[in-house]
Amino acid sequence: MTGLDPLQPLTGQAVDGHRPWPRLLVDTDTWSIASARLADGALTLIALWGEPDQIHMAIADAGDLGRRLVLSLACPAGRYPSVGRDHAPAIRLERAAADLFGLIPEGLPDTRPWLDHGVWGVGAPLGQEPDVGNRGAEAYQFLPVDAENVHQVPVGPVHAGIIEPGHFRFTADGETVVRLEERFGYAHKGIESLLRGADLDRAVRLAGRCSGDSTVAYAWSFSSAVETALGCAPPPRAIWLRALMAEPIIWATSAPSATMPPFPSCWPIARCCASACCGRPRHVSATA
Repeated sequence: MTGLDPLQPLTGQAVDGHRPWPRLLVDTDTWSIASARLADGALTLIALWGEPDQIHMAIADAGDLGRRLVLSLACPAGRYPSVGRDHAPAIRLERAAADLFGLIPEGLPDTRPWLDHGVWGVGAPLGQEPDVGNRGAEAYQFLPVDAENVHQVPVGPVHAGIIEPGHFRFTADGETVVRLEERFGYAHKGIESLLRGADLDRAVRLAGRCSGDSTVAYAWSFSSAVETALGCAPPPRAIWLRALMAEPIIWATSAPSATMPPFPSCWPIARCCASACCGRPRHVSATA
């Protein structure tokens, strides 16, 4: 593999005007080639996400992370070759796409639900044909550990802080943690569904509500994505306002030092900034 371009064998129909990275509509063979390149370390997985009839994957050249590409695969039958079968970091992303869109990754080694706890009243809510029904919650099957002298320590989903709820199942042998499993989705809000048809002013507020302790980060990221897609740049005032909003969050999540106020004194400021219109003051123009 040394000296070969890992992106070169990935061919497909280019999507005009896609920014900031090129995007290809590919077939299952090219999709599988990309999975193999991820498995051997030639490519790096950036993201994997779904739509009702498509699955998408953003990848980068592991030797030059600035070289990036988006692959899109049509799933007319709701199925596609699993990337997680070859590249473990894709497993949770594929489980999430299955829960939300009903897209089935063929060959996925872990088919347990990831976000869907069976309490939504509907399966695959973002899919082409949502499964409406009274589905009851099922007991989640944590992976077993077959060994002597091990014990399990459950933590969460309720935590003494503002982090989003999550359950952590530690399996330990004395001081050695032999397995850690997480389960999330307790506070799944259906943000993607709410974003459908929303104008940009409402959408940025919704994005900022994805996670209570990361309001500014989500709103800023969404704004950057919109600006990139539209090919526009924010004015200098907007950039300064974003930096102003982010600064108290940095204080609140960093260890106290000689140059930072102690945690209790900066926390109210951070809370106010984090909740203020998803990172954009109401009096600021939409470009900010």
